Amino acid sequence: MIDYTYYLSSLDSVRFEPVRECVFERMLVFDTGKEAVEARLSPTVIGQDFGHGSDLAKVILSARHEGVSIYSIEKFPCFVFIAIPRAGSHAPQSPIRADELQVIGWGELYRTKEDAKRHSFD
Repeated sequence: MIDYTYYLSSLDSVRFEPVRECVFERMLVFDTGKEAVEARLSPTVIGQDFGHGSDLAKVILSARHEGVSIYSIEKFPCFVFIAIPRAGSHAPQSPIRADELQVIGWGELYRTKEDAKRHSFD
């Protein structure tokens, strides 16, 4: 467990606009070498919208822009893809393949809850 805490919000998605605490739990890597993390969200995301019987507490995040590291974020906000394992898949293990995931939104990671509420840029 790595336990970095950021705040997730979105300028692109109504579903992810409300600020959520986002705790990085596990570093992952795609088969292409691209970095990803498994993160725990609070509050959770309604899972029924994606065919899940319960709410989604964990998501997989990866940087949307080439050359940006999600492992050591240098500039905020950090623009991310928000994904979950496809139906029938288990928790992903490195190396993961893009076809194992379903992108459910685009978002941004911010340093603080206040920055996320204001959509504050460095």
